[in-house]
Formats: sequence, structure tokens, C-alpha cells
Amino acid sequence: MEINNRRKKKRYGWLIFFATLNWLAIALVIWKVDPETIKDFILPGSYMPMTILVMGGVFWLLSILFLSAARALWWTMGLTIFLELRIFGLGTPINGLMILGLLMSWELYAYKSRAQKSKEKGMDPGSLGDTRDRQVRGDEII
Repeated sequence: MEINNRRKKKRYGWLIFFATLNWLAIALVIWKVDPETIKDFILPGSYMPMTILVMGGVFWLLSILFLSAARALWWTMGLTIFLELRIFGLGTPINGLMILGLLMSWELYAYKSRAQKSKEKGMDPGSLGDTRDRQVRGDEII
């Protein structure tokens, strides 16, 4: 248990470092760069460099909040898709609600499948099924 806590704290520190660095880069771009210079950088009218920076900033922030890179990536992609739709004039509240619904459905599916797998293995659905936890509780490791 102590190893898990130390590992999470170590990872959390690096996440804060990268998130701070990324948000400082975003602030610097907002402060110093004219939007017209990055508007047509890769795709016409997409503001791609700023989109990539914001995507990174949101990813690192959600990684800190969720402590899960996969979950943070899904939510970051959903938000980025909605922001790009807004840039191109297609991002209506209905589109935002549909993207939110897809993300929430995916979260529910992931939670249910994780609970089902842990139920099949005979573990507590709330635990991650780490072998060290079973050793501490005195369960047999198969």
C-alpha cells in the first residue's frame, strides 16, 4: 500500500510540472503571438498550434484530476473536437451535448466492464486488483 502511495505522489509531481510548463506556454502564446500568424499554420483557419497547446494543457490537467492517462485522453479528445467544431462554426450546444453524452456513455461502459471483470475474479469492484493488496489481506494469489 505504501508503494502505491509513493508511486502516485511521484507521478503527481511530474504531472504538475508538465501541466505548469504547458499552461505557461499557452499564456506566452496568448501574450506574445498575434492570432493571425497562427491561424493558417497547418490547416487553413484551424489555429493548429494553439489547438495543440490547449490540448496538451487540458490533457495534463485532466491527468492530474483523474490520475489516468487513458481517461484524460478521451476527455481531452472530446473537448478538442468540440473546440475545433466551434472554430469552424459547427460547434452548437447540441453538438456539445452529443459529445458529452458519448464521453459519459464510454465512462459508464468502462466502469461497468471493470466491475464485471472484478466480479468474475472475485475481487472487490472498488479495488484495482493489485496483487500486493491481496498479499496484505492474506488472500491466495493464483
